Amino acid sequence: MKGVIFTELVHFMEHVKSAEFVDQVITASELPNDGAFTSVGNYPAEYALSMVEQASIVSGIDAAELCRLFGKFLYNRFLILYPDIMQAYSNAEDLLAHVGSHIHNEVRVLYPDARPPHVESRKDEKGFTLTYQSHRPMAAVAFGLVQGCMEHFDDQRDLQWSFADGGTRASFIIKDMVNA
Repeated sequence: MKGVIFTELVHFMEHVKSAEFVDQVITASELPNDGAFTSVGNYPAEYALSMVEQASIVSGIDAAELCRLFGKFLYNRFLILYPDIMQAYSNAEDLLAHVGSHIHNEVRVLYPDARPPHVESRKDEKGFTLTYQSHRPMAAVAFGLVQGCMEHFDDQRDLQWSFADGGTRASFIIKDMVNA
């Protein structure tokens, strides 16, 4: 997994809690690299999962909820880190519709060895649907990213989600409030 996710996870924990909290989580995670991450490095997804598990234990907040909150935080960080990509869209649906076709292609340009999740979208009578599939169990992070996107664009529509396979697959349905 790309190092930028790890550096932002550490930043998130410092922002929400403290540097001492991050140290406690990293120590409890017993990571082989002692939590030394760079934004351009590659690290096993298990390191992030271990950190989230330990953060859940230390904070008493459910791990899935921490992942969702991290996703919302991460969306706002992407606005700062990748403004040229993020500013290309004027509403949530346009951005979300292009995650798989444009945004993840840009990720591969920036990080040729990246393996982003597979994301597809469609619009039908049910609403706007995103499907997420990854080899990593990060569906709750994706949920937070979608929420962050909708909040950024002040999209008031109803968001429903479901996940499967331990968080490696998810479906997000965005409906008009009248059709919800």
